Parts: sequence; C-alpha cells; structure tokens
Amino acid sequence: MKNTREHIEKAPFLNIEGLHRDLGKVIIVAPHPDDESLGCGGLIAHLATQNAEVSVLFLTNGDASHPNSSKFPQNKLGKLRKSEAINACKILGVKEKNLIFLNASDGKLAEKFKNDDSVVNELKELFQQKEPDTIFAPWRRDHHIDHIAAYNLINKAAESLESTIVEYPIWLWKKGESADWPAEDEVLTFRLKIDSVKEIKKAAIQAHISQTTNLIDDDPEGFILTEDLMQPFIGNYEYFFFPAKYKPAVNETYFANLYADNEDPWDFETSSYEQEKYRKTIASVLGKSFENALEIGCSNGVFTKLLAPKCKNLLAVDLSQESLKSAIKRCASFSQCKFMQWDVSNGLPGSNYDAIFFSEVGYYFDLNRLGKLFKDITDSLQSGGILVMVHWTAYVRSYPLTGQQVHDHFRKNYIDRFKLLNSERAELYILEVWEKTEK
Repeated sequence: MKNTREHIEKAPFLNIEGLHRDLGKVIIVAPHPDDESLGCGGLIAHLATQNAEVSVLFLTNGDASHPNSSKFPQNKLGKLRKSEAINACKILGVKEKNLIFLNASDGKLAEKFKNDDSVVNELKELFQQKEPDTIFAPWRRDHHIDHIAAYNLINKAAESLESTIVEYPIWLWKKGESADWPAEDEVLTFRLKIDSVKEIKKAAIQAHISQTTNLIDDDPEGFILTEDLMQPFIGNYEYFFFPAKYKPAVNETYFANLYADNEDPWDFETSSYEQEKYRKTIASVLGKSFENALEIGCSNGVFTKLLAPKCKNLLAVDLSQESLKSAIKRCASFSQCKFMQWDVSNGLPGSNYDAIFFSEVGYYFDLNRLGKLFKDITDSLQSGGILVMVHWTAYVRSYPLTGQQVHDHFRKNYIDRFKLLNSERAELYILEVWEKTEK
C-alpha cells in the first residue's frame, strides 16, 4: 500500500523544542540552490535558533535553469545562483563558512556521479570531517534526475557512517506519480510545524531571485517557481521521511546509565508535558477503580502515585533498580502499591489483571519483542479489563520504534480482541484506552 498526500499530512510531529538534541549535527544536501529553502527552510531556521550546527551542501550550481538566456549564460548564471544560495542561507541563519558547493553542472549530476568516483570520495572525506548525526537528502523517487542522483550519491558516500539519512520531498508534491510515493512501511514520516519561522523561510525562498522573479527575461523556456509550484512549501508544515530500518531493543544498561546521575532524567516531576499527559491519562479512566492493576515501566513512581488511589492492588514494575528506589520512597504512604524489578520482555509477573497501564515503554522494544509483550498483556488481562497505552510520538534517534509504530502494531494485530474506549492525540503523544472483549 502506498502512502498518499492525506496520510503524510497527518504524520506525527517532530518535537521543535528538542530538535537540536534529536537530530544532532546536521547536513542539508541540496541538488540545486533553492532546494534547501523549499524543502528544509523551516527546519534550518528552527535549528539556527537553537544554535545547532547546520551545514548545507549544494551539489550543482543550478546553471541550467535558463539555457537560452544570452544575458545570463551558464557561467554567469551559476555564479548568480551561488550568491543567491549564500543570501538565502544567511536569512535562514547558516553561516557562509558552513556552506559547501560541489559545483556539478545542473542536470548532469547522475552522469558525473556515474563516471567519477572522486565525487563519492570527496563526499566521504567531507562526512568524515563533519561527522554529521543526520543528513537530509532529497526523496529517493523525487521525480527529478538530479534529486534521485543526489539521494543515491549521498547513500553511497555515507554507507559506512552511522549518520541517519532523512529524505525530504520537493517534486513529489506536484510531479509525483503513484509509484513515487512512499510505501506504507518504507519510511517513517514526520511533519514539522514551521508557522513561527514561516516568514523567514519565505524570505529565503525569495532570495533565489533568478528562480522566483522575471529577472532573466530573455528565455521563455526558462524555469520559474510559480505560485503553484511553491504552494507545498509555504504552508505551516514541512515533511520528512525517516528510515524505517531495524534497531535492536534497548537494554538494561541504557536505563542504568540514565538513572546513574539523575533520578528523574525525563523531568517527570516538573515537566508541563508530563503533568498534562498524566492528567489526561487519569481522566481517561475517570469513574473507574481497579481490583488488580499492573503498571509497566513505573520509573520513579510519579504517575504511580497518581494512579494508586484508584487501585485496591497495584503492582508497578520497572527494569531499573535505581528508579524503583525512588518510586518506593515516593509511594510509601500507599500500602496497596507493590514494586518489582522485572524485565517484561520475558513475560509479565502475575495474571488476571483488570487494568494494565503501558506508558512510554513500547518504543524501547523491537517489533518481535513488542509483539510478544502485547500477547502477554492480552493473556494477562481479564475479559473486560482495560489496557491504557500512552506514548510520545515524536522522533527519538536512540529508540528502536516510534510511539506511533507501537500503537499501530497493537491496532493491526489485536483489534479483534479489544474494543477502543478512548483515543486522544495530542501534538506529541497518543493516548488510547482499550477494553479486552470476550473471546
């Protein structure tokens, strides 16, 4: 099944506040001057406000946009477009020292790549020098010969690196055919809100004067970014395709390191996001009380303390012994709470629960382990028991899965065993309450 524009436009959001942390050092790869502003202008502007290190690599000089112009022959046009790219990036907040120009001829990137290994070697050296955590490249089927060549070139040059290659669509929006759109499980699509930096992005696009105005007026066949072509890029969102490749499950050491120096590494106690999410989670089971409840991944017990008054018996488990020490101390006044260090990937402790709370845990597993855990949860719930799932849906580089993948996997495989009682999607998390049906 192919994704459609409608599917992509409903993708989970990237976390603006944590963009620098989530993406690390970034290189934007632009096949032509203006692709950086069109596809990634909002992203770059956000990263610039966070003082992130962003470099922009221009592969061609865009000198073929007006092939019949006598006023702007190729050499002159190439220089003009380079100066426009410098101005655009300055507007977006990228310093000129972080701009790299490969100076390949417009429309001939595939040919140059095919016949010249030195290009790949040059890029390998660049990536080894820059050590990017994330490389943004054009979508692999972006319906333009240079864009497709750019994707292949970057993948080959970065194949030995651990950098994440994220793809952005340009021509897909207006020229893409059905086969060009991403398949359902081919990539992980995210969108980025850019309303707060939209005017900066527009100014950067307009800085490409040769492409957005009638500056070059002696070539009727010359390219120009019409309002229609620019329409996908001047809205409130940008869209990115992250790799959907396998990552191993997170192990115990990951959590031991997290809690070694900080008993509240996610600011559960003070974060407004966490407090709002907890309030919504408790509200999702308003009026219910539980005889025998299980909380998977209780961490330091901040949510356990809110949940305890609704439970006659509450078993809270976590993989981290350090976090459990805080949880036990925090919930000392609730005698109905029991705590246990437990790896739920090996099965659940106990059974016959009338409620299981599964919050911010599922994305630490790979799909095989998550599938087994969902089976164990199903087997351990009474008929009529409820499963409350809450997960962060923004991208996190170190997590094997996304929150959306966790919820999609459950919905895909257990829809015949559960009835959805409540579903709520906030900007950065999804909350669902499922009831196990008789079967």
